[in-house]
Amino acid sequence: MTLSDLRKEFPHTEDSVYVNHAAMSPLSRPVVAALEAYLHERHRTNIENYFDFFPVIDETLARLARLIGARPERVAYAPNTSYGLGVLAQGLDWRPGDRVAVPACEFPANVFPFVNLERRGVAVDFIPHEAGVFSLEAVEAALTPRTRVLTVSSVQFLSGFRADLAALGALCRAHDVIFCVDGIQSLGALRLDVEACGIDFLASGGHKWLMATTGIGFIYVAERLQERLAPAAGWLHGPVDWERLTEYELTFHPDARRFRTGTLNHAGIAALHAALGLHFEAGVEWCEAQTLDRARALAEGLSRLGLRRYGSEDPARASGIVTVAHPDVEALFEHLKRRGITAALRNRLLRFSPTYYNSPEEVEAALEAVADFGKVRAPSA
Repeated sequence: MTLSDLRKEFPHTEDSVYVNHAAMSPLSRPVVAALEAYLHERHRTNIENYFDFFPVIDETLARLARLIGARPERVAYAPNTSYGLGVLAQGLDWRPGDRVAVPACEFPANVFPFVNLERRGVAVDFIPHEAGVFSLEAVEAALTPRTRVLTVSSVQFLSGFRADLAALGALCRAHDVIFCVDGIQSLGALRLDVEACGIDFLASGGHKWLMATTGIGFIYVAERLQERLAPAAGWLHGPVDWERLTEYELTFHPDARRFRTGTLNHAGIAALHAALGLHFEAGVEWCEAQTLDRARALAEGLSRLGLRRYGSEDPARASGIVTVAHPDVEALFEHLKRRGITAALRNRLLRFSPTYYNSPEEVEAALEAVADFGKVRAPSA
């Protein structure tokens, strides 16, 4: 699949430049087609398609497992990243005095589930950072003998800092700390291998770089961690015997399906199935290379225009996110919108997040629009 072929699957590219995939991605033609087919079936041809949809559920789990280098039995669906992180936060047997380490630049979804544990006597230690960048040494300094969990984002939502997950995983092993990762800002754009990185728990939603709908995500639970987590009970946490529904035997699945509490978001799974299919068709390595190239070109161009970057300049820590400061950032943001270019305002900073279907010409269009803003705002002679 060429870039030109791929771009045909995203019709918005015909008249706009979308570089805000760190917030929400557009839906491709295959995703929309999958949703329409599922809804038509539920609407007309196979209303009770509950059991008939099981193959798509299983195949999508297999695709998610392939995406992160895991086995399908270690993956379970979740409605979103926050819910997924709550499975870990609420599932551990916490004791007063236990601690959680988390960078002080995390998105709230990776903070509040653990801050909420303070009522149970758990303390949260915030790891210092500079412009959304933290060091391995700062992480190690934050770990104590009572630290139970280190939780980080694979990519920081604002700075775009790509954490050294393998080094952090090794550090957690050395200190006997559970390693938790919020993967929503990398999965679908950058490669990630949970086993190679020593990740114990991972949560992600599907509506950003994975380019599916909202309300569908997943968790990964390492086998070594599973029995340490108390799952919530619903009715799909274990085998269902449709002939004995009122005998109430509490039995959990032997794998990550035990964290499934109730009826799944089938429409969301249909969308995620199609989105992952397109991602794999394009090629995971190619997608990463394209994303990093677009972000690099954007960062270099913004630097030439004199905009100060928020985050790291280290290519090894690069991602699809490029964030800059500007003295009149709100006006610049509105100027870009008028030019058909969608970026994001976060913490009074301007964040760009291109992905693999964005073209070099779209990057140039965004840079030209930023440059033109300076001309528009300059005092007349």
